[in-house]
Amino acid sequence: MASKLLFTRIRTLTRPLKSFTHPNFELRMLIQTRQYSDAALPAPIDPAHAPSLVASANFKRASQSSFNESELKKFSAIAETWWDAEGPFKPLHVMNPSRLAFIRSTLCRYFRKDPNCARPFEGLKFLDVGCGGGILSEPLACMGASVMGIDAVEKNIKITQLHAYPFALKCPCTQRSSPAK
Repeated sequence: MASKLLFTRIRTLTRPLKSFTHPNFELRMLIQTRQYSDAALPAPIDPAHAPSLVASANFKRASQSSFNESELKKFSAIAETWWDAEGPFKPLHVMNPSRLAFIRSTLCRYFRKDPNCARPFEGLKFLDVGCGGGILSEPLACMGASVMGIDAVEKNIKITQLHAYPFALKCPCTQRSSPAK
Protein backbone atom coordinates (compact mmCIF):
# COMPACT_ATOMS: atom_id res chain seq x y z
CA MET A 1 0.00 0.00 0.00
CA ALA A 2 2.78 2.43 0.94
CA SER A 3 4.62 1.76 -2.31
CA LYS A 4 1.45 2.49 -4.28
CA LEU A 5 1.04 5.81 -2.43
CA LEU A 6 4.69 6.65 -3.01
CA PHE A 7 4.42 5.76 -6.71
CA THR A 8 1.30 7.92 -7.07
CA ARG A 9 3.00 10.85 -5.29
CA ILE A 10 6.13 10.55 -7.47
CA ARG A 11 4.03 10.36 -10.63
CA THR A 12 2.08 13.44 -9.53
CA LEU A 13 5.27 15.39 -8.82
CA THR A 14 7.02 14.39 -12.03
CA ARG A 15 4.28 15.14 -14.54
CA PRO A 16 4.54 18.54 -16.23
CA LEU A 17 2.16 21.30 -15.27
CA LYS A 18 -0.19 22.28 -18.06
CA SER A 19 -2.41 25.01 -16.68
CA PHE A 20 0.04 27.14 -14.70
CA THR A 21 3.61 27.79 -15.80
CA HIS A 22 5.05 30.09 -13.13
CA PRO A 23 8.53 28.66 -12.30
CA ASN A 24 8.03 28.70 -8.51
CA PHE A 25 4.48 27.32 -8.55
CA GLU A 26 5.48 23.67 -8.23
CA LEU A 27 7.91 24.39 -5.39
CA ARG A 28 5.26 26.40 -3.55
CA MET A 29 2.79 23.57 -3.98
CA LEU A 30 5.32 21.07 -2.58
CA ILE A 31 5.90 23.28 0.45
CA GLN A 32 2.23 24.08 1.06
CA THR A 33 0.80 20.58 0.46
CA ARG A 34 -0.10 18.67 3.61
CA GLN A 35 -1.85 15.64 2.14
CA TYR A 36 -0.69 13.15 4.78
CA SER A 37 -1.55 15.21 7.83
CA ASP A 38 -4.90 15.69 9.50
CA ALA A 39 -3.50 18.39 11.76
CA ALA A 40 -5.04 21.81 11.44
CA LEU A 41 -2.94 24.59 9.97
CA PRO A 42 -1.39 26.86 12.62
CA ALA A 43 -3.38 29.94 13.54
CA PRO A 44 -2.07 33.24 12.16
CA ILE A 45 0.09 35.21 14.61
CA ASP A 46 -1.32 38.45 15.96
CA PRO A 47 1.34 41.14 15.30
CA ALA A 48 0.60 42.75 18.68
CA HIS A 49 1.80 39.60 20.50
CA ALA A 50 4.65 38.77 18.11
CA PRO A 51 7.54 40.30 20.14
CA SER A 52 6.69 38.27 23.25
CA LEU A 53 6.38 35.08 21.18
CA VAL A 54 9.79 35.67 19.59
CA ALA A 55 11.42 36.37 22.96
CA SER A 56 10.01 33.19 24.51
CA ALA A 57 11.06 31.13 21.46
CA ASN A 58 14.62 32.48 21.69
CA PHE A 59 14.75 31.66 25.41
CA LYS A 60 13.66 28.07 24.77
CA ARG A 61 16.19 27.70 21.97
CA ALA A 62 19.02 28.98 24.15
CA SER A 63 18.20 26.71 27.09
CA GLN A 64 17.41 23.42 25.35
CA SER A 65 19.25 21.22 22.90
CA SER A 66 17.44 19.15 20.31
CA PHE A 67 20.12 16.46 20.45
CA ASN A 68 19.20 13.15 22.02
CA GLU A 69 22.32 11.87 23.78
CA SER A 70 21.33 8.19 23.48
CA GLU A 71 20.83 8.60 19.70
CA LEU A 72 24.21 10.33 19.37
CA LYS A 73 25.91 7.47 21.27
CA LYS A 74 24.11 4.84 19.16
CA PHE A 75 25.17 6.40 15.85
CA SER A 76 28.69 6.99 17.12
CA ALA A 77 28.97 3.29 18.04
CA ILE A 78 27.98 2.11 14.55
CA ALA A 79 29.70 4.88 12.55
CA GLU A 80 32.16 2.46 10.93
CA THR A 81 29.29 0.59 9.25
CA TRP A 82 27.83 3.47 7.20
CA TRP A 83 29.22 2.15 3.92
CA ASP A 84 28.59 -1.55 4.65
CA ALA A 85 25.73 -2.38 2.26
CA GLU A 86 24.83 -5.43 4.36
CA GLY A 87 25.13 -3.70 7.76
CA PRO A 88 22.65 -1.77 9.90
CA PHE A 89 22.20 0.85 7.17
CA LYS A 90 21.18 -1.70 4.52
CA PRO A 91 17.67 -0.19 4.11
CA LEU A 92 19.27 3.17 3.38
CA HIS A 93 21.57 1.62 0.76
CA VAL A 94 18.60 -0.17 -0.84
CA MET A 95 16.49 2.98 -1.13
CA ASN A 96 19.32 5.35 -2.10
CA PRO A 97 19.16 4.72 -5.90
CA SER A 98 15.42 5.48 -5.91
CA ARG A 99 15.93 8.52 -3.70
CA LEU A 100 18.69 9.84 -5.96
CA ALA A 101 16.62 9.25 -9.11
CA PHE A 102 13.70 11.14 -7.58
CA ILE A 103 15.90 14.05 -6.46
CA ARG A 104 17.63 14.17 -9.85
CA SER A 105 14.45 14.14 -11.93
CA THR A 106 12.58 16.61 -9.72
CA LEU A 107 15.42 19.12 -9.45
CA CYS A 108 16.37 18.84 -13.11
CA ARG A 109 12.79 19.60 -14.05
CA TYR A 110 12.56 22.48 -11.56
CA PHE A 111 15.90 24.07 -12.54
CA ARG A 112 15.44 23.16 -16.24
CA LYS A 113 18.60 21.07 -16.36
CA ASP A 114 19.30 18.07 -18.58
CA PRO A 115 18.67 14.93 -16.46
CA ASN A 116 20.77 12.83 -18.86
CA CYS A 117 23.84 15.01 -18.31
CA ALA A 118 26.62 13.45 -16.21
CA ARG A 119 26.73 16.47 -13.86
CA PRO A 120 23.25 18.04 -13.88
CA PHE A 121 23.70 19.80 -10.52
CA GLU A 122 26.70 21.86 -11.67
CA GLY A 123 26.45 25.26 -9.98
CA LEU A 124 23.90 24.18 -7.33
CA LYS A 125 24.60 24.15 -3.60
CA PHE A 126 23.18 21.53 -1.22
CA LEU A 127 23.12 21.34 2.55
CA ASP A 128 22.71 17.79 3.90
CA VAL A 129 21.68 18.17 7.55
CA GLY A 130 22.26 14.93 9.43
CA CYS A 131 24.46 13.58 6.62
CA GLY A 132 25.63 10.56 8.60
CA GLY A 133 28.26 8.77 6.52
CA GLY A 134 27.54 10.81 3.39
CA ILE A 135 25.44 8.21 1.58
CA LEU A 136 23.39 10.97 -0.05
CA SER A 137 25.97 13.79 -0.04
CA GLU A 138 28.64 11.95 -2.00
CA PRO A 139 26.50 11.02 -5.04
CA LEU A 140 25.05 14.55 -5.13
CA ALA A 141 28.58 15.95 -5.20
CA CYS A 142 29.45 13.58 -8.03
CA MET A 143 26.48 14.97 -9.95
CA GLY A 144 28.18 18.37 -9.86
CA ALA A 145 26.65 19.92 -6.75
CA SER A 146 28.60 21.73 -4.10
CA VAL A 147 27.55 19.80 -0.99
CA MET A 148 28.08 20.57 2.66
CA GLY A 149 27.15 17.75 4.98
CA ILE A 150 26.73 18.40 8.69
CA ASP A 151 26.13 15.89 11.45
CA ALA A 152 26.02 15.96 15.25
CA VAL A 153 28.32 12.93 15.49
CA GLU A 154 31.91 13.86 14.71
CA LYS A 155 32.78 10.21 14.00
CA ASN A 156 30.26 10.23 11.12
CA ILE A 157 32.03 13.23 9.61
CA LYS A 158 35.37 11.40 9.70
CA ILE A 159 33.83 8.32 8.04
CA THR A 160 32.37 10.57 5.33
CA GLN A 161 35.73 12.20 4.69
CA LEU A 162 37.59 8.86 4.64
CA HIS A 163 35.13 7.38 2.15
CA ALA A 164 35.08 10.46 -0.08
CA TYR A 165 38.88 10.78 -0.29
CA PRO A 166 39.65 7.80 -2.58
CA PHE A 167 36.34 8.29 -4.40
CA ALA A 168 37.28 11.89 -5.17
CA LEU A 169 40.19 10.63 -7.27
CA LYS A 170 37.71 9.18 -9.80
CA CYS A 171 35.00 11.81 -9.44
CA PRO A 172 35.62 15.49 -8.63
CA CYS A 173 33.54 15.61 -5.46
CA THR A 174 33.63 18.70 -3.30
CA GLN A 175 32.01 17.60 -0.08
CA ARG A 176 32.66 19.32 3.20
CA SER A 177 31.36 18.09 6.49
CA SER A 178 31.38 19.65 9.91
CA PRO A 179 30.02 18.56 13.27
CA ALA A 180 26.81 20.30 14.31
CA LYS A 181 27.05 22.33 17.50
